[in-house]
Amino acid sequence: MEQTSASENTKEIIKELLSREDYSVLKAALVDLHAADIAEIISRLDREERKKIFDLLQTEKAALVTAELSSSVLKEVFEDLDQKQIVDIVQNMDSDDAADVIGELDVETAEKILSAMPWEETREVRTLLGHNEESAGGIMAVEVVTVSDNQTAASALDALRKKSKEVDDVYNIYVVDSQGVLKGLVALKDLVLADPNDKICDIMDKEFFSVHPEMDQEEVANYFHKYDLVAAPVVNEKGQLVGRITVDDVLDVVEEEASEDIALMAGITDENIVEGSVFKLSMGRLPWLIVAFFGEMVSATVMHHFSASIKQVVMSAFFIPLIMAMGGNTGIQSATDVIRGLATGDFYLKDTGKRLLKELSIAMINGVIIAILLIAVSYFWMDNVKFGLILGIAMLAVLFNAAFIGTIVPFFLKSVKVDPAISTGPFITTSNDVLGLLVYFSLITFFAKWL
Repeated sequence: MEQTSASENTKEIIKELLSREDYSVLKAALVDLHAADIAEIISRLDREERKKIFDLLQTEKAALVTAELSSSVLKEVFEDLDQKQIVDIVQNMDSDDAADVIGELDVETAEKILSAMPWEETREVRTLLGHNEESAGGIMAVEVVTVSDNQTAASALDALRKKSKEVDDVYNIYVVDSQGVLKGLVALKDLVLADPNDKICDIMDKEFFSVHPEMDQEEVANYFHKYDLVAAPVVNEKGQLVGRITVDDVLDVVEEEASEDIALMAGITDENIVEGSVFKLSMGRLPWLIVAFFGEMVSATVMHHFSASIKQVVMSAFFIPLIMAMGGNTGIQSATDVIRGLATGDFYLKDTGKRLLKELSIAMINGVIIAILLIAVSYFWMDNVKFGLILGIAMLAVLFNAAFIGTIVPFFLKSVKVDPAISTGPFITTSNDVLGLLVYFSLITFFAKWL
């Protein structure tokens, strides 16, 4: 049956049917909606309404909807469902989604659900939970279709049919030996087009890309992007097939990593802004604001230290906002380029020197252009070319310093296994404000006697 996406009008209709308690029509309407749209609707309902929706969903559809829910909504929904409902839902989920759901629950609830599930499914979920949730092992699914290389194409298709309900989105059939070691793979298209009597060993691809369970999920995403993959097998240190990762898993990773990096760059947490409480959101933002507060207090201290210079060259105070803004912007530009390059795999730690030289060269060119503009402004506005020259030199030094910090800090953080995204936002801005003012007023003080 064709599924439709939910428009705002459809969402309002669902809410209206709930309020009228017209459950027969509501049940029919839910059948035609995509699981992601139902999850979006559920996230905006109260707890009682959410339970009613889940009671109307078929188990298979409920499993798909559950996989789309945010952790906070998921916990509330499961608190209102009985254990049998939860077990049925989890059993109908792919192993990777089931592990994600179980991992969101408290230990006691998770153990109750796992103990009520068949042993084989429990073992699969526990295996996945044993991996770091941000690794290839944490996002892989263990359901795969495997054949041996001496089978025929016809028997491989039979194996696929038998596993069709268990394995969603089949792109490849994996060829393993008696020890489970991955020997090759057969693309679904090649299998369908092959002669039924063709041997798997004759049509399988022995050259393939695979990932290890310990590989970071961001690395996996870059791997998929670099080689245009739609699926990749996951193999352990012995070369044995332990699972697979598909492109839909990678899309989730890309969204998650992007949200996390944007949040870090802004100095906030990636707490859900729709469902997060005001207090939680506040606590997520406050730490970096406090860092910025103390950083700017240092800036104020620098200005106080050079108060004599400011009094002597009053017009230097007019350009403080410009100096701080230009330094901060330059630092963020350099840091953003480096962070993006490190995230996409375009830059590596060995490229530090090369990238630093390039960013400093860019800062030098931009600094010279802006310095010329400042000299012109100083001449036409203040009729003081000497001050314009000093201001231009100071601006050049500030931009040079900002580019250095913006480039070197992300590489340093990467080398010590810290997310480089944390180096932008408040950190770069505050440090450049302090150092920019220090450089600016030091030069003003040094050249003051020439004015």
